[in-house]
Amino acid sequence: MKKKPDFPAATIREASASQNNKGCFVVSGALGFDNAPDLMKQAWRLFAPFDSIVVDFSGVDNCNSAGLAIVLEIAKYMQQQNKTVCFQSLPEQIYTFARAYSIEKEFSQSGLLC
Repeated sequence: MKKKPDFPAATIREASASQNNKGCFVVSGALGFDNAPDLMKQAWRLFAPFDSIVVDFSGVDNCNSAGLAIVLEIAKYMQQQNKTVCFQSLPEQIYTFARAYSIEKEFSQSGLLC
């Protein structure tokens, strides 16, 4: 029997329908390997019409190293599309994994944090 997660699965949604917040998205729930593929599918669909996006992680309850992988994948995808992205309110766990993989300096100096 599969254990029920302690936190709700991660979702991504547009922050607001107002003109000033176009291209702003909020991630909420728990970021994990089991829900990362679905989250990324949601993200690609939502990000497609925008040349520049802001992704706010303030709604994330918990994450494992999949959280860092998601951030890096979004950054890579946006760069390949010649689009820009910045991340807000990243969970401390993401910084912890960035330090563990010795990419914290590059990560924080890349212009991806807003």
